[in-house]
Amino acid sequence: MAKELKGGTCGSNMSEEALLLEQEGEEHDVLPFRLRNINPFFEFSSIHELGKSIDKIQIELKFQSMLAYREWKKEHWLTLGIGALAFILGSISPEILSGGDAQKYGLEGLTSVRSYWFFQMLISLVCWGVFAIQIWRLFPVMRIHALSLLVFWNIIMIAHIFFHRKNSDFPSGAALGDMMEGTLAILVVVFFIYYFSRAVVETRDLHVEENHVHEDVRLMQMEMAEHSLRGWGFVLCLWLSLVFISSWAGANFVAERGGERTATLVLHIITGILSLPVFMILIWYPQRMLGTGVQVTTLAAKKAELEMEGTPVLDESDSSNCPECDASVPIFRTRDGKISVPCSTIGCNQASFIGEACKSCSAKTPTRYDCPQCGINAPVMDFLSDVEAW
Repeated sequence: MAKELKGGTCGSNMSEEALLLEQEGEEHDVLPFRLRNINPFFEFSSIHELGKSIDKIQIELKFQSMLAYREWKKEHWLTLGIGALAFILGSISPEILSGGDAQKYGLEGLTSVRSYWFFQMLISLVCWGVFAIQIWRLFPVMRIHALSLLVFWNIIMIAHIFFHRKNSDFPSGAALGDMMEGTLAILVVVFFIYYFSRAVVETRDLHVEENHVHEDVRLMQMEMAEHSLRGWGFVLCLWLSLVFISSWAGANFVAERGGERTATLVLHIITGILSLPVFMILIWYPQRMLGTGVQVTTLAAKKAELEMEGTPVLDESDSSNCPECDASVPIFRTRDGKISVPCSTIGCNQASFIGEACKSCSAKTPTRYDCPQCGINAPVMDFLSDVEAW
């Protein structure tokens, strides 16, 4: 009986939290279902506690798949089909299967291709162009990142060409001296993909802080859980792995002139086609989560952009309070020691540095400030907290 009462109380508290959480999100796009309501395919946590992480990832993957299946329109599926067609047309042709003529390369090699197969290659390029245009149109928030990922895909393919240039059986019998160009290209891709992931994560954090702020810490934690990116991170790693395997298999097949490595060609086609829906989910999900009115970038990039525009980058770690009533006031000290004060002109909502004119109304920045809470007029320095150096 006690257990039932305890369970009922807990369930009541959780239902109240869920109700408040739903009320908080009424101003945003309404989801057909919530992440917290999704169950895993199989609970690995029932076997061992370490399986909780696996359960969370598969719950998020299931949530993303269900949401994509429900919300993707015909143009999304058409774009996916165009990408798959472009990949197949570029991967299968008698010229590739026969190994081509090793004595002809460059423009001479292109002109030696038979007209039908040359036309097939052109169709593949056109399909890739249409695919890129559709990606640009469907995902306005992620368009730059999406095209960057496609460029990284090509860089990975070029890296594997470098790996196979002197060793057609790569990685078997590979020498470190022959791997420098390819390794450098792979490291460049990993570097930029890491910062791409950081940009998405930091933009997510800012989105939650701006749109789902609440006095109740529990609701904030629930909102952060609703915006979890564990599954998205797994999708990113999965896409990178599929692209890496597909690129290796394609280069490995072409490196052998006889065209006898049919298994690697099949592996190249399968992993390449699978990477396309993974790629679209990879760029669709952050846009669906964050909305179309955001810019996906790192906090460091945003601060650098503000500095270039002349907008003060504020150090909000030091709170500014009224010396009389202790109310919080919008006065900040920047990283380089400058003090930002709200403009005193009525109707101007800008802030400017002491000793400089307001960039909006050209009024001189005051050295004293009136507390909006108690009305005391005091020097700006009195509102700033004392910072001791060591």
